Amino acid sequence: MEQALSGLIDASLLFTIGLVFLVTLVGSYLRSRRKDPCLASFEDFHVTLERTDDKIVWGKLEIESTGLELLYRDDVQDEAHIESSYILYANEYENMQAIYRYADQLTPEGKQKRRRDIERSFHPGAWERSKRGLRAFVSTANDSLSEVFGLLVGRAKKPAGRYITDQGEAYLNKLGVNLIGHVGGVFDPLLERYIGQKVVVEIQEGDEVHEHVGIFKNYSPDFIEILDVQYPEPRLVDLNDCDDEREECVQVKMEDTKMTVHNPTRQPVLLHSLVFGEETELFNVVVDSGESVELFLQEVTEDAVLHVRMVRELDLIVPRTLCVVRHRAERFKPELLADIIFDVGFLLNPDRREDKMEERLRCRLKDAPWDGLAAANLATILLKKQEFEEARRWLRQALRVRYSLPDNGRRAEMELRELNRRSSSHKSSPKLPPSATESLQTKGETQAVPFSLQTSNGAGPRVQVTDAKT
Repeated sequence: MEQALSGLIDASLLFTIGLVFLVTLVGSYLRSRRKDPCLASFEDFHVTLERTDDKIVWGKLEIESTGLELLYRDDVQDEAHIESSYILYANEYENMQAIYRYADQLTPEGKQKRRRDIERSFHPGAWERSKRGLRAFVSTANDSLSEVFGLLVGRAKKPAGRYITDQGEAYLNKLGVNLIGHVGGVFDPLLERYIGQKVVVEIQEGDEVHEHVGIFKNYSPDFIEILDVQYPEPRLVDLNDCDDEREECVQVKMEDTKMTVHNPTRQPVLLHSLVFGEETELFNVVVDSGESVELFLQEVTEDAVLHVRMVRELDLIVPRTLCVVRHRAERFKPELLADIIFDVGFLLNPDRREDKMEERLRCRLKDAPWDGLAAANLATILLKKQEFEEARRWLRQALRVRYSLPDNGRRAEMELRELNRRSSSHKSSPKLPPSATESLQTKGETQAVPFSLQTSNGAGPRVQVTDAKT
């Protein structure tokens, strides 16, 4: 019996098991300690997580190697249970759209912690530079180090051949490759040179792709982290319940069919559209800080909702499957950076809503060729579809009657500059019509814009721009 057991359990098997156990133990410890560097910089901050299915969750972020957890400030109770957190596993990261950290909502302690993290990232000490250099070396020399590990295992087997079996050698080589790859991570020499630089990133948001400007902080195999992004956050304003006087939100007042929208913030606001029932009426009007716009509507239904874009400063973590660093932005002119905040973007899959809106605008322009807002809105849809030449023609036509546009053509100029940036066939930027801003924006006066937006059924708003500083 003892001889049979000694034949089954010999010294080589025990030595192989012990060595495999040791290497596995080290690898497991490193995996349990490793956190995604982008997610780790948001840990212990109150953040907002947006999923690709438009579900939004917010809470204090806790990170583990196998996923993340958002701890709610208050318990949430529904019909079935009470919940106090939300867990997203690492294999579900593909369902993540982005994680937002609002810079203007951080506590003093949070702002100080954020400053320390930025300083450590952009001006690392000797220890931080050494760790990043080691990870970069291991990642770059991954294949070579794996071969070296195999040679070491083979070399160790020769004098101890009676201890390491062939199966044990193969398994150790596999563990070594996984361990080296895990320690090294992904190193991208192209992205390394952009750390701490202002860049333009393209982010897929649903069926659209938009540009955003921010400071490139870090990257990982799964994520890209961008700071100080001026993000056009969508807001919905119910016209039947719009007594909001907060300074961080647009202020809307209704008097019969007159809608007055005031922008008390320090940033421009985009009035995107008015949605009532299944109908959508594009506005696409930029309202500067301190200004007001008056829209005289034909009627206001109970379900009318105004869609606006408010500029918020935030930090972003976006999956690399949805985000790419496209341009360096340090030399961009200030007006171009402002344009990118409200960029039109482009559609990946044009839907029926865009087609119906395009058809309706074409019918309106057929009846009223000099309808400036209809021409500008048709150009917006064509720009989304990347039909650059026709979009350019309609934008030029809209700018010829810029005095009839609610914002005196500012939004049309922004879109024309975006078109020129994106059009591959464009060689030299065409001269824009002379700006009417200086002649119209006179302090102490109210400018009444001679404009009437006619819809297919003859209904539509009239627009009046008011300088609220008077």
